[in-house]
Amino acid sequence: MVLVALLRLGDAVSRRFGLPVPGSFLGFLYLLSVLSFMREIPRALTSASAWLLNHLTLFLLPSLVAAAVGLRLVADAAVLLVVSGSLVTVLMALGCGTVVSVLTRRWADTGDD
Repeated sequence: MVLVALLRLGDAVSRRFGLPVPGSFLGFLYLLSVLSFMREIPRALTSASAWLLNHLTLFLLPSLVAAAVGLRLVADAAVLLVVSGSLVTVLMALGCGTVVSVLTRRWADTGDD
């Protein structure tokens, strides 16, 4: 009941003030603030969230279907997507490798074990 109330509160605030933020996100922030003041998570929320996390892939299926449909629409830009995606991947790998090697050298120079 509380989860639905916080969702509805977020929707109402978002609609009332014309915020560009979805009401469900505001409801999530309200839930986060309520839970941060509590000492422990309620048992009902723990069991509900455990079930949702165990079945998370079911909630991702609509997004995957939308992505698959969208891929048919961007068939003309497939080469651009592959090339730019590969370039970004290579640049990120080089950047991460550089950061790891610098941190490894610094850690080795300090002699900490």
